[in-house]
Amino acid sequence: MLLFLHWVGFSVWLGAQLTFMVWGPQTRAASLEAWAHAWKTLAKVQGYIIAPAAAVATITGIVLTMRMVSGHADETTPLLLMQGFGLVAGVLAVAVVTPLANRVAMYAQLGLAAGQKDPRAEKARVTLAWAASLTGVLILLALWFGAHTPAIPL
Repeated sequence: MLLFLHWVGFSVWLGAQLTFMVWGPQTRAASLEAWAHAWKTLAKVQGYIIAPAAAVATITGIVLTMRMVSGHADETTPLLLMQGFGLVAGVLAVAVVTPLANRVAMYAQLGLAAGQKDPRAEKARVTLAWAASLTGVLILLALWFGAHTPAIPL
């Protein structure tokens, strides 16, 4: 069950995170209202889908690690790399990317109320793009090393 939750967690996490790669750049050319609503929606995707999925994947990964039988030190290097990249990605997704997405959404709401884009929104959006991109790369690295991990009994 834990392995299933782990796979579902990182699959949903990565899949939903790809939404940002499509919608984020598209908002630059959008009208103020479309821009604001897109970022408010993306913040909800981050908060309601990505952050919980990242938390599930990270927590189940930690539990699976703790349940792993010792004595397989020679075979565990890819597994340890998967765990390291996954843990850092999970922490970034929950502790950095989610607050940044909420900040951009807040600036979008303020800009909508003021009738123009809040100048702080672009700086927060760029920071969010870098942090989310780094998280995505770390997830892919974790998946790469996970795919190259020999079967170890849990």
